[in-house]
Amino acid sequence: MPLLSILFWAFFASYIVHILDETLLNGGFVDWVAKNFWPTYHTRMFFWFNAAFIVAIAISNMLFDSLGGHWVILPLFFVGGFVTHVFTFHLYWTIRRNTNSPGLLTSMLYLVIFYLLIKFGVGGNLISGDDFAIGILAGVATLGVFLTVGPTVLFPWIMRKRE
Repeated sequence: MPLLSILFWAFFASYIVHILDETLLNGGFVDWVAKNFWPTYHTRMFFWFNAAFIVAIAISNMLFDSLGGHWVILPLFFVGGFVTHVFTFHLYWTIRRNTNSPGLLTSMLYLVIFYLLIKFGVGGNLISGDDFAIGILAGVATLGVFLTVGPTVLFPWIMRKRE
């Protein structure tokens, strides 16, 4: 199981790099989201959102490292959600707005890790097909949808209702 642990911690590291990308490129993710979708989005929201995910991903990795087995579903949940986010948020809105979505470049690292999890995790019988499907599909259906719809539709709508 060390290979899976390395891949999951590589995913964690790629998330940290992704946050740096979103902070530094093309005026920053906060400014980009505020201009395109959610005018009241600000740096404090960005900070706490990402801080929560850093902690959640780290805890899921530690649970898998400690307990193994079906706990592989938790890190796969995050991989599935963020791989979905690559396509349904960063890539889609880069094409749609004809401007680089901060985070697009480094989100490609998620795709590399996803590929390696399929090739060596599932293909190497380190992850059962059922656990892989449950983790990835749960991540796509919940986290992926949340990361796609949240900043573009849901949160702006909620904030307009509060005004």
